[in-house]
Amino acid sequence: MSDTRKRKRSRRTAHDNGTRWESAMEAYLQWALDDLRIRRLRLNAGKDIGDIGVVYYRGEPVTIECKWTDGLNAGPHMREAEREAGNWDSPYPWILQKKDRVGLTSIHRLGQHMAYTRTSVLDAMLLDWDETMRRRILTGSRTVGRSRDITMITTRQFALLLNHGEPLGPDQ
Repeated sequence: MSDTRKRKRSRRTAHDNGTRWESAMEAYLQWALDDLRIRRLRLNAGKDIGDIGVVYYRGEPVTIECKWTDGLNAGPHMREAEREAGNWDSPYPWILQKKDRVGLTSIHRLGQHMAYTRTSVLDAMLLDWDETMRRRILTGSRTVGRSRDITMITTRQFALLLNHGEPLGPDQ
């Protein structure tokens, strides 16, 4: 098989990749926010509250749904995150999505993947931020979705947002 051809995904490889992706994002957020309490969550049938938990922004829970899919599918993924946020009364539904051809082998690479939410949610989270800090989060962002009402940033920018613009990683 040629290196440029994708391997066909089975249900098993999709599940295994999803587990690897969730574990990688759990470890990245634990490192970035210096908080080992951040955990992958168990499934709760129809009352799921996201894939990664114990993440808060200004005292409110953040719902984080992790996706490793062939296509972006921002609209359906966003609706799933919003439904799960509703199960937890979270005002902040987010998707962390694996970016094609970007690995999971280093902190730098983990910060290059995609994070997205509704533009209105991101605007609310940045409401009290000064212009310099807003630019740090929004540089390189783009709007996606049929209605262009979803804003995408990197997972590094997402972690900076959750960390209120403070440097990422444990204090040295």
